[in-house]
Amino acid sequence: MSYHSGRRRCPLWATIGLAVSMLAQTTSIPSPPGRIVNIDGRKLHLNCSGQGNPTVVLEAGLGDSSLVWSLVQPKLATNTRVCSYDRSGTAWSHDAGPQHGLSKAADDLDRLLTVSGERPPYVLVGHSWGGWLITVYAHRHLEKVAGIVLVDSSVGFDPPVIEKMPETQGGGPPSGPMIMKKSSDEKDDPFKKLPANSYQAYLWTESLPRFDDVDDPDEPLATVQASTSGKFPLDSKPLVLIVARNADGAIDQDTEKGKAIRSEILHLSRRATLVYADSGHHIQLEKPELVVAAVRQVIGRTHLSKEN
Repeated sequence: MSYHSGRRRCPLWATIGLAVSMLAQTTSIPSPPGRIVNIDGRKLHLNCSGQGNPTVVLEAGLGDSSLVWSLVQPKLATNTRVCSYDRSGTAWSHDAGPQHGLSKAADDLDRLLTVSGERPPYVLVGHSWGGWLITVYAHRHLEKVAGIVLVDSSVGFDPPVIEKMPETQGGGPPSGPMIMKKSSDEKDDPFKKLPANSYQAYLWTESLPRFDDVDDPDEPLATVQASTSGKFPLDSKPLVLIVARNADGAIDQDTEKGKAIRSEILHLSRRATLVYADSGHHIQLEKPELVVAAVRQVIGRTHLSKEN
């Protein structure tokens, strides 16, 4: 079974065959922009830049790599420490194997930051699925978190459609985890806005088989709901929700359902703010300055809280 998130789905063996064919045309693997960190026998790619406090941690959406933050990270790094990374099975990071869901991904993030020496407090920034992950992380490690920015993320209040893989017919390899391949819902490919070197690396990542981190389709929703239940589960941590006006998610619509989802998210913290972006789903590519401003707003609130 797999989460269906607007990306085409295909069997494992078909995608691997396509990936091998495409990789054969690639002369070299791009060098990672960051460093490789070993956590518990696995290697994860971590890219940190800038100096300052608090450290901003950038979490990509499902199917995206750290490259999606290439327009945001350099701007933030001019006055604070910023880290982006690739989850297991994405880009330069090793696959964690089966049953590696949302809960374990949140554990990976904590382990990665600890082992690499990136010290808290953190301002967590999560796009789409990444918003689910940082919310789980923040709820578990609230003492390490200075603030949260959710970039067009429903945080489980608009559950995705769960589809079951068809049973393998005779003659084919056994069915395995689904592969999530990007098929952007934006009319104009926002990834073309990346710098040339980042865009070339992005094309390389798109040629790779990518496991969707969702072997158990019930685990992510159960995990995020456990972190978002109750009254103000993130206490008074500064939170900014950025919603895309030109995307097709329920959270983006001016409907009763959309209003209810946004209200639920804003009640995660006593200090929550809603911002609208004239953008498609990938706000960090179409309107990077808006994401940068939201992060700086959260940082400003954390500094103000310290002074008071």
